[in-house]
Amino acid sequence: MTRNKRNIHSFKRGYSLIPYKDLKNVKNEIMDALSITSRSQWYERLWGNVVPNVEEKAAIEQVFMKYRIKKTEIWGN
Repeated sequence: MTRNKRNIHSFKRGYSLIPYKDLKNVKNEIMDALSITSRSQWYERLWGNVVPNVEEKAAIEQVFMKYRIKKTEIWGN
């Protein structure tokens, strides 16, 4: 079954733009910023199943901007 819906709360699009060498650092920084402690929580956030509040969205965007990913390139599948 194929999903054709675009999830605007997912940050997979921005995460896919991160160079491989920095993926672990970005994941850890986002997990720390959102107080995430488990892989299941991470994937729920990454795929957009949990809608981020304003502060969480700003924290996620801050991490991506540190790695030169524009705000317009972060959100969506």
